[in-house]
Amino acid sequence: MPQAESGIISLYGDSPRMKLLDYLMTFPKNEFTPPEIVKAVGMSRTTAFREISKLLDNEMILQTGNIGKSPTYTINIKSPMIYSMQKLVSHRSKKNATSQIKNQTLQKYLKDQLDSIDKLYNRETMLKTELKLTRNMIKEIQV
Repeated sequence: MPQAESGIISLYGDSPRMKLLDYLMTFPKNEFTPPEIVKAVGMSRTTAFREISKLLDNEMILQTGNIGKSPTYTINIKSPMIYSMQKLVSHRSKKNATSQIKNQTLQKYLKDQLDSIDKLYNRETMLKTELKLTRNMIKEIQV
């Protein structure tokens, strides 16, 4: 079964930077070392360090400390850019949910209408059959 695409990835694309941000935004209270990020996101160490550097420069992530010699990073939830991204994803999710609810409601309505038509058709067929049998019985009585 294919994995569902996150809101960040579907809105902003699946570049290494967006994958990294998506991962950190998924776990906003956690801190990650570059090796953990590399493994989780599936990118090379070189790419991870390049993207981490750019995100640090834009204050979208924060260096929170070290584990041994490895620095740890987390998403900067106070960043206006991160806040805007989260708002857009939230808005899009609500819009999609509303659309799905409307579609489900419409599908249920159409199914109910088709069921009603089917019942009417079955009733009409039954009445035609009954009428035919009644006519045949009358013919037999007259003969």
